Amino acid sequence: MNFTPQGKHLIGGDWVASEARFQSSPAHGQSHSFSVGTAALVDRAVRAAEEAFWSFSATRRETRADFLNRIADEIDLRGAEITEIGSGETGLPGARLEGERGRTTGQLRLFAAHILEGAYLDTRHDSALPERHPAPRPELYMMQRPIGPVAVFGASNFPLAFSVAGGDTAAALAAGCPVVVKGHSAHPGTSEIIAEAIHAAVARCGLHTGVFSLIQGGKREVGTALVQHPLIKAVGFTGSLGGGRALFDLCAARPEPIPVFWRNRLGQSDVSAAGGSE
Repeated sequence: MNFTPQGKHLIGGDWVASEARFQSSPAHGQSHSFSVGTAALVDRAVRAAEEAFWSFSATRRETRADFLNRIADEIDLRGAEITEIGSGETGLPGARLEGERGRTTGQLRLFAAHILEGAYLDTRHDSALPERHPAPRPELYMMQRPIGPVAVFGASNFPLAFSVAGGDTAAALAAGCPVVVKGHSAHPGTSEIIAEAIHAAVARCGLHTGVFSLIQGGKREVGTALVQHPLIKAVGFTGSLGGGRALFDLCAARPEPIPVFWRNRLGQSDVSAAGGSE
């Protein structure tokens, strides 16, 4: 295999090691050592994302579309290595992973095309009605705007399409929101090589390095620190109802509640708006 994981987090453009380590448990092949996430690393990653937000949210749609397409290109360049390490870590057959990789790059390119059309902005203009009674109406403009850094949780059984560069990450980046991913410990090497592809695309596009970060491993308190960080403005999660409910409750309990976008393990979508109804 040409790709050997370095076992580090990617935080604000830097590959960072932790003192604590965990060992991957592949279905077959060689095991590797990976750094364990911490609340301090979460804070560093989220602050880098917030710093990136002010420039990234102001980029033109064409710039973000180019970025998404370049991520897809970088993933395809690493296709053989992704299949090899992904199959070793998860036990999924190569054909299954190649299909999922195609779905992943397809999602990225789909969002690129979608934002170029501009309809997602949902722009509206209501003319002023100065003579309206009982009160005049001012001129009103409305459009969708980026909201800030987004937390994404990698899925256990979809190491590509619903993980590091999956649909949640693609949607957030398309909208102009930096992303902090908590990788799943079932496939950390796969997460790292995808993060490497995104990192390369960030460099090629000349974007702020805080636009994407990956934090590996860590216990539940790492995920808690991520969704409760005051600079995180939304959460994407694929997994069990129990896990989604736990994240929903954490987000709803914040001083500023934030939305949780949840998919079950079959990839079926649901949206839970924190503080509202499912």
